[in-house]
Amino acid sequence: MLSRDSCFHSCTRHLAPIAYPTLLVSLLFSPGVLAQQKGEFDCRTSVKYECTADQCERVTEDFQHQESFLYNAKTGELSACLWTNCYSAKTKAFTVKAGGAITAIGRLIPVVHPKNKPLVVSLTIKTSEMEGGADEKKAPFTAIWNYGGDKLTFDMGECVLKPPATGSKG
Repeated sequence: MLSRDSCFHSCTRHLAPIAYPTLLVSLLFSPGVLAQQKGEFDCRTSVKYECTADQCERVTEDFQHQESFLYNAKTGELSACLWTNCYSAKTKAFTVKAGGAITAIGRLIPVVHPKNKPLVVSLTIKTSEMEGGADEKKAPFTAIWNYGGDKLTFDMGECVLKPPATGSKG
């Protein structure tokens, strides 16, 4: 009978070196968490920080009703309404099994003022901390936007997961 060490060395010898990163990624990032979260996450900001290379400053007033995010877990569509413009696009989503989070990131196109520049937005929803009943579940989020090389903005708050509308496919 082989010892555990002998078996480990024997088994790993047969795996191609390229299989290790692939295995790690498949263990950490999984569409399973995302597939379980059907519906839309409606995310409202309660805390905001504006950061430069030197410091981050907490903003405490006049933004809560001006900044919001909507993420459709089924379609991958992310919308961000930030002050006087809304942005939207299909995003790339990543899930982390170990931490129980969904991160959607993409280059969102302006909707209200189409001449404005597109905006890169990332939204991370901590699905492992979901609470609530069958009609509505809530989870904390962090959104990062206003990437500019010398500054960025990040918002934190709560998302409400609204189930798909009755009669919708999916």
